Amino acid sequence: MGTRLLDIIFDKHDDLLYEDERAMKLTHYIMAERCLQEQMAGIFNDKGEGDYEILYDILENGFKGFHNMEPSELIDEYKCIEEKWYDLYETNQLYTTVDEDDPINELEKEKI
Repeated sequence: MGTRLLDIIFDKHDDLLYEDERAMKLTHYIMAERCLQEQMAGIFNDKGEGDYEILYDILENGFKGFHNMEPSELIDEYKCIEEKWYDLYETNQLYTTVDEDDPINELEKEKI
């Protein structure tokens, strides 16, 4: 059985995968982290309203994990949450800190 070369040369932490609507150049890793942050915020916010549908669905059907997705799958997921993630970030509603390698940090440094 052969081996896909993409799996050998593609580094999820270092190789750029996607440029989003705000011209942020993102790696697979950063996109997966942003998707996780948006999903976590959704679960926690829904919990506050007594809604457990997202969490129930994950537990019932399982979840592959954003870090385990193929690049095309992750891009599709990220496109769906991109604006929501930025809104959560800008309104300080993320439940975890932004990864130190996220390019959004460079914008914050420029503001100072």
